[in-house]
Parts: sequence; structure tokens; C-alpha cells
Amino acid sequence: MATMATMQGAFGSLKEIGDIVANFDFSKIDVRSKTAEDYLHTNLAPSFGGLNAETVKKMDEVLKVCISGTTDLIAKVAPKERTWEKVNSMFMQNPLVEPMGDGISRADKFLNKSSSDFKIDGSPDPAIVKAVQVWFVNLIADEDVLKSTKIDIEVLGRIVAQSGATITSFENFFAKHEHHEKTIIDIGVLRYPDMQNPYFKVYRIKLFAWSDSNRIVFHQEDSNGITGEFTFRKFKPRKELIDKMNPDAKKKAVEAADNIFGF
Repeated sequence: MATMATMQGAFGSLKEIGDIVANFDFSKIDVRSKTAEDYLHTNLAPSFGGLNAETVKKMDEVLKVCISGTTDLIAKVAPKERTWEKVNSMFMQNPLVEPMGDGISRADKFLNKSSSDFKIDGSPDPAIVKAVQVWFVNLIADEDVLKSTKIDIEVLGRIVAQSGATITSFENFFAKHEHHEKTIIDIGVLRYPDMQNPYFKVYRIKLFAWSDSNRIVFHQEDSNGITGEFTFRKFKPRKELIDKMNPDAKKKAVEAADNIFGF
């Protein structure tokens, strides 16, 4: 009889999205750079919240079956093939869960225009940094998601707030136009159920930044912006179906959940 997947087997490690974000070097992101790969990207990373090797054993059988069965489904899809579309489709077809409501899909733009004299160093404007922080919290509007992802909004604000056409020669000291745009974050996350939140959350955060600077002699016009996309859906256990499961299959799933953080 095949063994059901553990968290380690499904995700390759027990590293959560918060750890992945915390270990990413955001300082290497430069909106002005043409490099396409210097951004934070993960197809699907886990977030466990209050779920761990001890708390999972205290859950009811319905949630245990959902956790082990869903983890097993994820393990059957190669990490590189876990596109957002495929993950969504997998959850919609997962017989162990059902969607809660219609889900959320929203996009918003933050745009800042400024005019200054003799700004040539490209340094971030503190006021823009703060405004980006407020904008991002409003875009996500979910305290658990903000806490789980641990995205440093101040760092993002500094990336977006870079302004000023850079000086590269005597000629462009007097006149220069620059336009840059880049994806800075694209992450997919699976938030597992815990005792306080007995359901799955599947969500994606995409952030795309741009900057535009135009300088003539000592006067400069800057336009800095960020586009954000947040897609989110919750899934609860399909209790009626799980209650009718074959007793042996249910027992196997429950035992797998009790040891899901094992190796």
C-alpha cells in the first residue's frame, strides 16, 4: 500500500512562505535593471499558522483527512508545474474540500508624481515609502495573510520610491529621460487549516513596479508606481463526503495526518 505524502515530501522542506520572504535579498531588486530574474517568485509555498506536529493530532478526523489527502494531491504535481491556474483547478476538483464563497480577486495601482529641483541620486522619498505601506495593507486587507507572508512593506516602498534619472555622463546631467518597469514579487501560498482557522486558504500576490523620470537642466519630473494583484479563496472540508468514506481509507488518512510533519 502506497504511503501518503508528508509535508516534507510535498514541498521539499518545512520552510514556510514567511521564511522564504525573510531570506530573500530585496536589496538586489533594481527597477532600473533589465535583469528579469532578480525578483521573489514561488509557485506554491506552505503557511502553517498554528498547525504543527502536536496540534494536528488534536484536530477532528474530518480536518485530518482533508490535510493529509490534500497534501498527497499536491505531492503528485511537480513543483515546477504548480502554476497558479493548476493549483486553483486542483482545489476546485478536490473531492475533500468545497469553496467558501466566491473568492476574492482584486487589483489596484499606486501612482506617485513628483516634481523637484536638482535631484540626481535616485534616493527613495520617505513620504512615498509610507504611502506604499498604507496602499499594500489596503490591497491585501487580511491580517493573517500579511502576518504569514512577512513581506517587508518598507523595503517594497523603497524599491518603488526610487526616483531621479541617474547621471551617467556630462551630457545627460542636463537632460535625460528614463522609464523602467519590473515584476518584484509573484508568490502562491497554501495556508493550511489550524485550530483557529479550520479551512484552507489559497492565495497569490503579484507586485509590479515602474518608474519614469524626465529631467531638463535642473528640473525633474518623476512618476513612480506599483500595481498589485491579490487573488484569494477559502476551502472548507466536504464533511458529508468524508463521513461516507471507506473506514480503512479514512483510518489511513487520519494516521497520515498525525505523522504529516514527519520525514
